[in-house]
Amino acid sequence: MINIATILKHNVIGKLLNHLFVFFINIYIVRLLGAAGSGSYFNELYLLNFVVFIFSAGLDYAAIRLLAQDRGLLYNINRKLFTVVILFAVLVILLAVFILPNENRYINQPAIAIVLFTIGNLLLIFYQGVLSALKKFNLQNILLGVCNLLFLAYLFFFFNDAHLITVSEIAKAYAILFFIQGSLMFLFSFAEKQQYATSVRWPVFIRSGIYIMISSLVYFAFLRVDNFFVERYSSGNTLGNYVQCGKIGQYFLYFSSIISSTLLPFISTETVGASFYEWKKMMKPYIGLLVGAALAIAASGAYLFPLLFGEDFNEMYKLMLILLPGFVCLGVLTLLNAVYIGKGNIRRIFLGDLMGLALVLVFDIIFVPTHGAYAAAVISSAAYCLVFLFLLSSFKKQFSLPYKMPH
Repeated sequence: MINIATILKHNVIGKLLNHLFVFFINIYIVRLLGAAGSGSYFNELYLLNFVVFIFSAGLDYAAIRLLAQDRGLLYNINRKLFTVVILFAVLVILLAVFILPNENRYINQPAIAIVLFTIGNLLLIFYQGVLSALKKFNLQNILLGVCNLLFLAYLFFFFNDAHLITVSEIAKAYAILFFIQGSLMFLFSFAEKQQYATSVRWPVFIRSGIYIMISSLVYFAFLRVDNFFVERYSSGNTLGNYVQCGKIGQYFLYFSSIISSTLLPFISTETVGASFYEWKKMMKPYIGLLVGAALAIAASGAYLFPLLFGEDFNEMYKLMLILLPGFVCLGVLTLLNAVYIGKGNIRRIFLGDLMGLALVLVFDIIFVPTHGAYAAAVISSAAYCLVFLFLLSSFKKQFSLPYKMPH
């Protein structure tokens, strides 16, 4: 078998080290803005991310699937992705400069921050997908790690007085970081050479990603909609606590997505994960790490969270204990999804996410106005577990199905 285990190990180590810098950046921003300010700011970023996800149209997954089959598509796919970025940039500039200043009720960031953050995010989504398809994982880790480390140093030296720091200043600095990272991914993707060139038609390219995009949007809403119920029916401090629980929960997903994105090009070509038992053997230590991380948080969170984030975060530990079972299930679920996506079978993923979103919406509407953030945590955690069980129930038979190549 190819050295997938070594590639996977190196990619996991590299990305986790890189995301350690992201974790410290998050802590520093929280300490500068406080629980209420940071909670509102990160909720704004979730809304902007949702817009970016819509425009991404799942084309990063389409690029991975198609390039895994034919490396000669690289130049053609890069050009198509850049065309989408240019179109998005024009629209978001028009929106941020001419519409939001007059109609905006939800986004308090300056127009330049909105433009740079969203464009940078779309570049990151697209060209990390391309580099992943080319198996350039170490290159991604180095670029992102260096940028994040430099940004952390910048925050430390230039944002050291919380009384003088505004959301606007933080938003502009953070947006520039994303734009630089996305631009670097773009440049290195185009710098890749190829021996021959083939092309893919727009309908095939879009169709191969659109189903993933729809599913991703539902999944994104499934994971984020509870934040807005908490914002509506709880205090600013409680929102800040709840948002940080979700951001720590993202690390369970992020850890699993590293593994999934590494495996996806190999699963698509059926060079790895050919059987359930092979997949289970490869994933066992990583599932153990997810469970171990949850136990460590449960054991230390009561002391660690106030120490890291500040005294305003005294509700965070109780909320996290409720959410942890769901976060573990989401982490394992992300590992399952790589097989579904790699096989080209995403209908069940979509149905699971849609079911989870419906459950969260219905029960949040009923219970959150009365019982607040704790009801939101119980509902979300239970929904995450149920969706995991739904996907697990038909997971094993995926290995007997052929890969579905788009036409």
